[in-house]
Amino acid sequence: MRHCVSTALSLIACLSLAACEKSGNEGGSPPASSIAPAPAVPSGKTAEVAPSAAAPSPSASAAAPAEPPGLVGTWEGRYDAKKGEVEMPPKVKDKVRTKDDGKAAMGPGTLSITIGPDGELKGKTSGALGAAALSGKVEGDEVRATFFPDDAVSKEAMFGIVQGKRKDDKIVGRIRVASGDASVVREAEIELKKKD
Repeated sequence: MRHCVSTALSLIACLSLAACEKSGNEGGSPPASSIAPAPAVPSGKTAEVAPSAAAPSPSASAAAPAEPPGLVGTWEGRYDAKKGEVEMPPKVKDKVRTKDDGKAAMGPGTLSITIGPDGELKGKTSGALGAAALSGKVEGDEVRATFFPDDAVSKEAMFGIVQGKRKDDKIVGRIRVASGDASVVREAEIELKKKD
């Protein structure tokens, strides 16, 4: 069973990295440094230490993170889980997922998330994908969370990620999960609305 859990956690890491690569630095160049080089001091002279515009002030670095605008609160929605696709390299035969008849972990479910002023996200889900806890972070309009089953040693346990983005008054996104041995892959579109 430990092997199943470690396989699922590896799959989660791979899915997360793939999502980060797609939404991250698309230009391929490394980000520019925000630290200015120190000015040269002539030999035999001492440099005067003055506050630098590049250095953050103590009050700025201690400031709390900005509140995610309009996202703080509880959001609720439904999903309809379907069989997920896994892209394989050419000429690779995936014998494990060909055995998935598409009957397990299919169908409707609900999810609820609460976003705090610090951008922390906590939530829960129930339904076809099983009972699970959601935990993550909001950055700007982007919502990302891990999907971790309440009973991680269950044969039906699903592990994965939830990703979404605010669009007007909704959060629209996707759940992507896999079983502990990665033989069952499911995904579902989500649309969350803010609870009054």
